[in-house]
Amino acid sequence: MDLRRLELLMQVSAFGSFSKAATVLGIAQPALGRQIQKLEEECGLRLLYRHGRGISLTPEGLALIERASPLVRQLAAIPADLQSERDSPRGLVTVGLTPTMCNLIGMRLIAGLRKTHPNLQVNVVSGYSGYVHEWLIDGRLDMAILHDARRSSTVAVDPLAAAELFLVTPAAATNFAIPDETTLAGVAQIPLVLPTRNHGLRRTLENAAGKEGVTLDVQYEVDTLELLKEMVVAGLACTVLAKPAVLSELAAATLHARALARPQLHTRLVLATAVHRPVTHGIRIVELAIKALFTKLIEQHDQYGLSLPQ
Repeated sequence: MDLRRLELLMQVSAFGSFSKAATVLGIAQPALGRQIQKLEEECGLRLLYRHGRGISLTPEGLALIERASPLVRQLAAIPADLQSERDSPRGLVTVGLTPTMCNLIGMRLIAGLRKTHPNLQVNVVSGYSGYVHEWLIDGRLDMAILHDARRSSTVAVDPLAAAELFLVTPAAATNFAIPDETTLAGVAQIPLVLPTRNHGLRRTLENAAGKEGVTLDVQYEVDTLELLKEMVVAGLACTVLAKPAVLSELAAATLHARALARPQLHTRLVLATAVHRPVTHGIRIVELAIKALFTKLIEQHDQYGLSLPQ
């Protein structure tokens, strides 16, 4: 059924006259009459009574308008609704963050988007990089910030920053000697607590150790950042992390952190998205917000240890 003809029928009915409707619509009266006639032929029913006082709807014409009017109004409103969605997007965007990134940008991201796009709901899910990668592939996330993830047939990556890696040691005395120089060879001489091998940070360290010809003394494997840090504070072992992961502990002086010197190591932070997942306007807004946050953080390199992606 032709939408334009339905609209013309509604106008003729509203004005009660072909001549008045034709004048307001700016079309010739004969042309208007032909369009209504074609609509009647489409329906196989008479829709209007024509009489000396003008026109009136037949019962069938009244039934048609009652059913069609909501649809016509909804269709006519679509352009305005789409513009409104662009100006003030709605919907849900789910972001996966590692614990380090959650501590660093989680609150800033949510608060910033709440201020600029109050109708957009942003959910944050936190986990180690390997788990977040799996959730992204499984379709549980719209995007994620990952460590050292590579582009694949299922995941697209956009580099955000390079995070310098630090040897993190207890502030209190330990029963093992902490090396004066933070070379990887020196790190290999002390007990370590690290994430399991599923995660980007661990892979970065193991690859670097292999190139240096040393073996790391990993005495504990922990996939919970808070527990990992507690173990270091307690003096059970040391660890290697990006600086944003221990900002609060450094401020409280419960942990110390020194940048690895030889070799200098970084973990690559990327914004990852599932290749086959549709990109909505809301998703694009969140992506731009994340990139803007990292631009500001990179400018404060001394505080956060972040630099432009390598």
